[in-house]
Amino acid sequence: MCLIGSTLFVDKSSDRVRGWLYSYFRDLQIVSKYAWGAGVLAWMYRQLGRSSRAGSKGFSGCLTLLQAWIYEYFPSLRINRAAPQTVAQGDPLARRWEGPVHGGGPSEVPRRLDHYRRLLDGFTADHVDWLPFGAHPGRAVPRSLYRGVIRIYDVTEAYDPSRTLRQFGYRQVIPDPPIRPSRVSRPAVGTYRVVFGADLDQLWRSRGQLINLDAYSTPFDDTGSVDPEYLKWYTLRTHPCIVPPRDGEQQEVALLTYEMVSFYVFPLLVNFIYNILYYCGMIY
Repeated sequence: MCLIGSTLFVDKSSDRVRGWLYSYFRDLQIVSKYAWGAGVLAWMYRQLGRSSRAGSKGFSGCLTLLQAWIYEYFPSLRINRAAPQTVAQGDPLARRWEGPVHGGGPSEVPRRLDHYRRLLDGFTADHVDWLPFGAHPGRAVPRSLYRGVIRIYDVTEAYDPSRTLRQFGYRQVIPDPPIRPSRVSRPAVGTYRVVFGADLDQLWRSRGQLINLDAYSTPFDDTGSVDPEYLKWYTLRTHPCIVPPRDGEQQEVALLTYEMVSFYVFPLLVNFIYNILYYCGMIY
C-alpha cells in the first residue's frame, strides 16, 4: 500500500491512502490483472485538471511519472540533471534519471518558475523529442493506440492518441471531435466532476477500439511537422502563452470552447507508461 498510496495514486493528504484503493486487493490472485497503467494515468489526468482550476493549491498524482515523461520528451527541461543512465532490462525506465541534481535551493524557486514559464512560451517543435522510444512505438506497444476512456474507481477520463500523432511518427492533422462527457459540474473551487455515458463505459470494458495508423500516410520529418490546417484549428482552441503580456504587448486570445486539456499533450503519458510496463515485462 505504500507504493499505491505514496507513489501511484498520491493525493494531498501526505500520509493517507484512500479507502477505495483497498477494494482492489481483496483478491490478491487478480491484482496483476488490473490495468494499473491506465488507472494511474486516469488519476493523473484528473489531478492535472484540478490543479489548473483557480484557487487550487498544489498538485498530486504520480509525480515520478510526470517528471520522467518531461525528461524523456523535453530535453531542454533537463536543466541541472545528470545525463540519462542506462537501465537494465526489466528495471523501471524512470531510473534513467537517477543522480544528483545540480542547482540552487528553495530561494531560487520563484526565479526558476518564471524562467520555465518563458521557456515553455518559446518552445517550438524542435524542442521536443517526439520519439524517445524508437520509430514505431505504436507497433511495439499496440495498447497505446487505444481510443476511448481510461478509469480507476469513479475517475473516468478520455484518451485519444489521434490528437498526438507525432508521438507515433506521423504528421499531425485535424483530429476527430473529442470524446465528450455526458455531464460536467464544478461543485467547488479547485475541483470538478465529469460523467461519461454508459456507451463509453462499455468501450472501456471491451477495450476494442484502436486508432488505425495506416490511415495517416504522411510520416513527419525531424522538425515535427503538422498539417497547415491543423495549426489554424489548434490556435483557435488553445492559449498560446503562459506568461501574461506586458503593457503594450499583443497576445492572441483563444476561442473558449470546451476541449478537454488532456487531449493535446497529456496523451503522450499513456504511451510512456505503457512503454514502462512493456519493458518491465508487465504486459506483452
